[in-house]
Amino acid sequence: NAWASLTKRRELSLDLGLMRDGEEYDFLSLIFDCIQHGGRRPPLLPSQFAAELETKSFTNGKDDKPLVKRLYEAAFEEQFGKATVLDYRRLGWGDAE
Repeated sequence: NAWASLTKRRELSLDLGLMRDGEEYDFLSLIFDCIQHGGRRPPLLPSQFAAELETKSFTNGKDDKPLVKRLYEAAFEEQFGKATVLDYRRLGWGDAE
């Protein structure tokens, strides 16, 4: 799931749509070509997520933002709370991330 991908190793989050036609791949070349823009977007802290959520609207017309914020915070704490190692090397992130 998307949450688990935030704590997985970068080579386990691949965009296979980046494969080149006619290219024969081994494991390493597949990883090199298909890591999604360095792997993935950096995870948002719950406060960052809440701020970004405020710029969005729900198509059903409901204001579910408080619920969504709580669910995100709980999921964030669960996923990152049980992680023993976070390896974010070579993901193309800069100082801002």
